[in-house]
Amino acid sequence: MVLKDEELVTRAQEGDQRAIEELLGRYQQKAYAIAYNMCSGDSEEAQDYTQEAFLRAFINIKKFRKKSSFYTWFYRIVVNTCLDGIRRRRMRERIFSFWRWGAQKGDRPEFVLEEPPDVAETSNPMTILSGKQLTRDVQKALVSLPDKQRIAFQLKVLSGMSIREIADVMGSAEGTVKSHLFRATHFMRKTLKQWTIP
Repeated sequence: MVLKDEELVTRAQEGDQRAIEELLGRYQQKAYAIAYNMCSGDSEEAQDYTQEAFLRAFINIKKFRKKSSFYTWFYRIVVNTCLDGIRRRRMRERIFSFWRWGAQKGDRPEFVLEEPPDVAETSNPMTILSGKQLTRDVQKALVSLPDKQRIAFQLKVLSGMSIREIADVMGSAEGTVKSHLFRATHFMRKTLKQWTIP
């Protein structure tokens, strides 16, 4: 017998370990997908934030008041965990940027390829380069968006959530979410216009 989220939440709040494991298991893939998109495709960082979000949800399950669905409450935790983690990472990068700069030979930064080149013999090099460039351009454009616009855009376009669900996750009015989406979409279209088909 498959229990509804509400019943599992009640059991989890009463201390049933298996109930919370079942709840989190139901939304694990979607939570990871949200984290992955928010981390610009960094799988390790996404896994770390997803696990941290699970831990936060587990610790705070008794605080869930059932005013929204469990999954919107949980996805809000995922989004906030990612935002916190990204802020921490940016702070660390700023703190250590001068150290890294001075530590490089000749006071020049060292550039490292983040992923090995595709060496498959059947691959078309121009297609690979174009695909990687498009991915980089999309990630760069997303990072340039203000946090709320980026989150709304990613939840809508990459996670397929409705306006109402996004509003619940972000703790915002639906009109505010629509405004964020409009601005984000306009910016993304303008920034990525070289990739659009005439």
